[in-house]
Amino acid sequence: MRQFIAIPLPGQLKDELGEVIRPLRGIKGLKPVRKENLHLTLLFLGDTGSEEKYSELRKLSFSPFTLSTAGIKLFPERKPRLIWLELEESGKLNDLYNKIAGVFETKEKLKAHITLSRIKWLLPQDYRVVSEETGLVNPFKTDFTVTCFNLYNSELRPEGPVYRVEETFSAEK
Repeated sequence: MRQFIAIPLPGQLKDELGEVIRPLRGIKGLKPVRKENLHLTLLFLGDTGSEEKYSELRKLSFSPFTLSTAGIKLFPERKPRLIWLELEESGKLNDLYNKIAGVFETKEKLKAHITLSRIKWLLPQDYRVVSEETGLVNPFKTDFTVTCFNLYNSELRPEGPVYRVEETFSAEK
């Protein structure tokens, strides 16, 4: 069982992003994320689960904060592998990430984004369709409040990954 730590998205934002993703479902070479699986990954843990580490996560404190989206992007720009919703720089998000990364002793830098689709391959004519349909032409901008982060279990299945919340870590009231 693979695990990761992520911020869940509010239902309204998932609905809005679901509308962005919907037209991508017909494009060969793309693997859009199912609406219910949308999240902001903070740290991928793999198979490294440890009750001792989770106990340390329970001691972390943070206050609710707001994040702003910066728009939909292809990543990397040259030979893209992902379509993602990029987030504006946030000191509070970086602080939370650094606390979590410290528990797991990782030096990885956070690249704040929400994956909308994986790109296996794209035909040249599909780049234009992807740009127009996803809002690369008209950027997707919104704000949302972070009140918790979750520890997820991820099970890979032929029809796609299934995520289950193992534990929720809430912000201080």
